Amino acid sequence: MITTPEGEFSGRACVASVGRSGSTWMERVCRTLGIPTQSNRVDIGVRVELPAAVFSHITDKVYESKIVYKTEKYQDLVRTFCMNPRGAVVNENTNGIVTVNGHSYEDPEKQTGNTNFALLVSKHFTEPFKDSNGYGESIARLSNMLGGGVIIQRFGDLIRGQRSTPSRIGNSFVEPTLSATPGDLSLVIPKRILDGIIEMIYALDKIAPGTANDDTLLYGVEVKFYNMEVALDEHLETCHPGLFIIGDGSGVTHSLSQASASGIYVADQILERYM
Repeated sequence: MITTPEGEFSGRACVASVGRSGSTWMERVCRTLGIPTQSNRVDIGVRVELPAAVFSHITDKVYESKIVYKTEKYQDLVRTFCMNPRGAVVNENTNGIVTVNGHSYEDPEKQTGNTNFALLVSKHFTEPFKDSNGYGESIARLSNMLGGGVIIQRFGDLIRGQRSTPSRIGNSFVEPTLSATPGDLSLVIPKRILDGIIEMIYALDKIAPGTANDDTLLYGVEVKFYNMEVALDEHLETCHPGLFIIGDGSGVTHSLSQASASGIYVADQILERYM
């Protein structure tokens, strides 16, 4: 039985699909119904922008390549994400916090001479800390505090321990596709994460020479938030029979394709069980 402002509704099965934006509501519902949850991960990193020619031998064959690297120093995994050949870097507003993202254009006239992609490090937290999204938000807020939004820095400046300036950005061989505040990402991103990103850039330079060029641009921060993970069985069903949770609101799926697949899967389960 579900009580809403429109009345009471009953059924043999109930499917909750609230997406990432409904994570706070989903957490409240789970707490009320006694459904176990656990803190999920948060991905923190930067968006890299460089000449499209540097990665063209890869992107011309695999439009969005997924490259994962394990760092020697910490054994952390750093991965590429959301690669945009000849695309543009853009701002993203999440709950009033300005982060960075990127996209591509199908229209050749809108395409740029640059390729951009994210380098992300996933952080999983153990007890007693449970607010992984809050951790990511605090780093993004620090970036907003220092830069008034997104910060941009040349890779060479980062390695030399100096903040980028408007003149250094202006003299760069890579023309930024996003107007951002020149600054120092080392004042924002935790050392362990930044060390992993730097190590990954040098590793990428071996397969795409030019990645570690001084003029490669880094925008920060990029943060990918995830819902807390709801305890579900193999049918995506909670401890309450007939109550299913699908999509990114469950914390189980992390993409449009996975969320869509979870909906189809649960629909098949309901048809088989109740129809």
